[in-house]
Amino acid sequence: MRDRRRRDMFEDIFEEIDEMLGNMLNSRLEAGEGANGEPMVWGFSMTQRGDEPPEIREFGNVDLRSATGLPDELAAYSQQIEGGMRKPLIDIMEAEDSLHVVVEMPGVSREDITLDSNGTTLDIRALTEDRKYSEHVELPAKVLPDSAEATYKNGVLEVIFQYDKSDNRSIKVS
Repeated sequence: MRDRRRRDMFEDIFEEIDEMLGNMLNSRLEAGEGANGEPMVWGFSMTQRGDEPPEIREFGNVDLRSATGLPDELAAYSQQIEGGMRKPLIDIMEAEDSLHVVVEMPGVSREDITLDSNGTTLDIRALTEDRKYSEHVELPAKVLPDSAEATYKNGVLEVIFQYDKSDNRSIKVS
């Protein structure tokens, strides 16, 4: 019985995804092409840590709210993408002593990239005539912004932060 309910739940999810993609395709075929004649790109990555619910991140240059006809309550989860702006593909890896944020942003140079962090978030922005990327990332752990080391090579940005352990305190058990 439990397997049947689970199968039904996944069938429902895949039917919704199929409907969303169908609506997106139909709306884009009617519109012609993406902003500035660019190809339309949309995708998602999914990460799950332990028993936490999965985290789904979108990337690309398609605004899903207008393209899919999402209900209002679901549309709130899809962020507005500025005209011509792309959301880069991002992967976050937690190591024992550092947090690694890997961002795919081809077509820009390191001088075009701006990074801002307050210790719990990372704002990524890259602007050129041809490519525009922007993303606001909630970091899974508190980090030291001043410890950030960023490298950009072959379209891949890697930012490495040291964890902020200032709030960690030993507790004596009596």
